[in-house]
Amino acid sequence: MELRHLRYFIAVAEELHFGRAAERLQISQPPLSLQIKQLETNLGVSLFSRTRQRVELTSAGESFLKNSYKIIRFIEKACEESKSVGRGESGQLILAFTGAIGFELLPTILRAYHDKYPDVNIILKQMTTSDQIVSFRNNEIDVGLIVLPVLSESLNIELLHEEPYIVALPREHHLAQDRETINIASLVNEEFIMTSRDSGQGYYDSIISLCNSAGFSPTKTQEADELHNVVSFVASGMGIAILPSSIQFFKNDDIVYLPLENNTSSYRTGIAWNKTEDSPTTLNFISFLNEIIIPKTLSENISLIGN
Repeated sequence: MELRHLRYFIAVAEELHFGRAAERLQISQPPLSLQIKQLETNLGVSLFSRTRQRVELTSAGESFLKNSYKIIRFIEKACEESKSVGRGESGQLILAFTGAIGFELLPTILRAYHDKYPDVNIILKQMTTSDQIVSFRNNEIDVGLIVLPVLSESLNIELLHEEPYIVALPREHHLAQDRETINIASLVNEEFIMTSRDSGQGYYDSIISLCNSAGFSPTKTQEADELHNVVSFVASGMGIAILPSSIQFFKNDDIVYLPLENNTSSYRTGIAWNKTEDSPTTLNFISFLNEIIIPKTLSENISLIGN
């Protein structure tokens, strides 16, 4: 039995007339009658009762019609799902992220992507940039949102977002009083809370560079593995921190955030994926970011610079 037998049978069952069914199928009537006869022979039952005046479904024919509809719908669904996967519009995506990406940028990406591709199941993994590089080598993640710069011969890496640094101070800190901005040189005697360099080399080096440009090296009093832990330590009065501006989405009444004066550096995040990647779902996600997210964030950055 072939799929065409089902389509021929459905046409005759719906028309209850071989001539009209043949016209609908755009074939001549004798071949259609022959195909239906072959189908009945294969099944070992009569699907139609035929007289000169009319064609009717037998009880076996009525039962076979119901199941034929189900089979056709199942095959059509399977074909459409295969095409959808091939276009990258469904399937699964393992997305890793780190740092301040999770506060503003990641929710923006997920909302926009889900609106356009609701059939893609995204599995999120919070990982440091360094851990992501290892996971890419082991093929454990598909796409990574990382802190730049990162050098890798095996990965494609593109700039995704750029934002200025701010200073996070305990609310009762003397530098937090009656100020709208802060000069980094005024932090020379402060105790800094920082992530380790292993957690994110680009972010760590940016903070060191900012302080060095002001003529001092930061005194590190506490080390945290993730930025939200840095915020918690600042709130507890253990020190101050230089953080990406989007950290302000992490609300805390015990912290004052102040923009840096004459800021010469920025927190840069990027998107990474293996150069050998061939998954339609992954490549479609990269295209989505390039078409929707990256132009938007770049225009925002240009606007900030213009102001």
